[in-house]
Amino acid sequence: MSTHARNLGFTLVELMIAVAILTIIAGIAIPAYNAYIREARISAAAANIEPLRIALEDYWLDNATYGTRNPEVWVPGGANSLLTGDLAWQPDPGDKNMFSYSVTSNTNSYSISVTHIALPNNTQVFNKVLP
Repeated sequence: MSTHARNLGFTLVELMIAVAILTIIAGIAIPAYNAYIREARISAAAANIEPLRIALEDYWLDNATYGTRNPEVWVPGGANSLLTGDLAWQPDPGDKNMFSYSVTSNTNSYSISVTHIALPNNTQVFNKVLP
């Protein structure tokens, strides 16, 4: 009677199957995660339009015009004419370094755009024109 020692390790085939399964899972999970992050950033940009819209509507109530802005901007670490202009507006502290803002207006219309610094191709825009 011969005794054979049983090897308790993994075979190459078992390791290849495990790597293939992990690759498939990563191939599904990483794009889904990136899409989730992208959608969250776009939603935050859209939400950040609201305070600017309210500032412009308040300006309208006080002056019966939206004023002429060609454009006024907030750029992280750069030009901040939205702060020094008539609106005296700046983003919330948590958003100061994530988004750039631009407002263009004339007497009866305005356009607000918010761009996430990491996603420059996904600008969110809100336009209003009085009838």
